[in-house]
Amino acid sequence: MNNQSQSRLASLLTIGVGVWLMASPLFISVSGAALVNVLIVGGIIAVAGAVQLFWNNTLPSWIAAITAVWLMVSAFMFNAGTGFVWSAILSAVAAFALAVWDGIEVDHVQHTGHQAAV
Repeated sequence: MNNQSQSRLASLLTIGVGVWLMASPLFISVSGAALVNVLIVGGIIAVAGAVQLFWNNTLPSWIAAITAVWLMVSAFMFNAGTGFVWSAILSAVAAFALAVWDGIEVDHVQHTGHQAAV
């Protein structure tokens, strides 16, 4: 699998994590500020993944990674149930790992593309 294909796969999986976060309140009891937080964070991660599909730049990966770190921190800030905390932690780890992977692949595509043009 070439770097471009790996980047696309990582972007699609990142979108999946964001969609899961936005849908998780349907399956895991969460309310109040924690609900608003998970919806916003899920939306940001999904949009960053979608943008990364069409834009060969590491900025969306940075945004997804920073948002994943916030998700990890916020999982412990809200008075939410254990199910929500575990979902947030696992989603944060997955989103961060995918963002790093996608960023590395995009960076590699940019460098090999620039070298080929030279």
